[in-house]
Amino acid sequence: MDTTGLLNQRIKIVLRRFHIQTPREVIRGIVTDVDETGLRVSGRRFQEQPDLESRLPQERPVEPDTKVYWIPHTSIRYSEIIGPGSPSEKQDNEIQRRKPFTPQELHRPTES
Repeated sequence: MDTTGLLNQRIKIVLRRFHIQTPREVIRGIVTDVDETGLRVSGRRFQEQPDLESRLPQERPVEPDTKVYWIPHTSIRYSEIIGPGSPSEKQDNEIQRRKPFTPQELHRPTES
């Protein structure tokens, strides 16, 4: 797989889950390095959890600040390049503006 075209691209990466009750983890940011083992992304980590009122999944930041993440290719469930002016870019901009989860929201028990 040729991943060199990913360098400096805005990207959404959905990580693999190991258990169905685990919230979906997403990294959103800019790819700063690519090699045969993985990607380095400058961005933020997000989680998808049910909204308390609507019960619909809502993606919100886990932390307020941008960090650099090393993501092995084997940890990626799927990824999406976010093109300028695309519907994905509008959605990404909106999700980036959401307030981060509080520690209490992150650690509340999930209902099944």
